[in-house]
Amino acid sequence: MSTLINSWTEKTRLQRLGLLLAIISYGLLYPGVMEPIMTLSASVSLFGLKTQMFHETRSIWETVETLHQLGYSAVAVAIVTFSVVIPVSKALLIIFTWLKPSPRRWRVIAAVSKWSMADVFVVAILVAFFTAQATAELEAELLTGFYWFAAFCLLSILSGQLLAQSPSASE
Repeated sequence: MSTLINSWTEKTRLQRLGLLLAIISYGLLYPGVMEPIMTLSASVSLFGLKTQMFHETRSIWETVETLHQLGYSAVAVAIVTFSVVIPVSKALLIIFTWLKPSPRRWRVIAAVSKWSMADVFVVAILVAFFTAQATAELEAELLTGFYWFAAFCLLSILSGQLLAQSPSASE
């Protein structure tokens, strides 16, 4: 604990702000992965009757489980990699680098943080696609999980950039 306190007092404001933003961002990661991210609905109108054919709401984690069960394990692994493995690895790297600074590790953190937006980008493209293709029979709605995950990604990227800009990162 004293190593952490000493490390905190030795750092600049920029470094401390970067660490605080990283901590806040990781508080957003769990709801970003576990809360519903999107609802898709499809209905058909025949002879004046409207029938709902599909209505599904899923979180990132539920999507991963479903993809795995349906045999799309490679896609599931890619989503877990970008949504969980990279962020958790980055958190561990931040802690290690905070306690034992290295310019190379700070640069790695900055580089890794840029990959955190991959899922948000994919979901945004899907929603744009469904919206562009939609008639009254197809709807896509973003839910709280999307916003939690997007907030995590943005804060995580910002914290990575702040930490990489710190004086110890350029030594």
